[in-house]
Amino acid sequence: MSRKIVSMQIRVTDDVRKRAKVVAKKHGLTLSELVLQLLANTGDKELKSLVNKELQERPKPGRPWDKNN
Repeated sequence: MSRKIVSMQIRVTDDVRKRAKVVAKKHGLTLSELVLQLLANTGDKELKSLVNKELQERPKPGRPWDKNN
């Protein structure tokens, strides 16, 4: 089943983005995954369910042919 993926943008300073990337990497996440997890923790059950589904279905970053090793 194909999913339609759209973009979300937030405006932050370069320092905030750099620090967020460091924090995400420390937790073994991409920046997008970190933001999605934070959205899931807002207390809204439907949003949490949607985010969890998205994180489970989302392909991991990197080249797909390198993932068989």
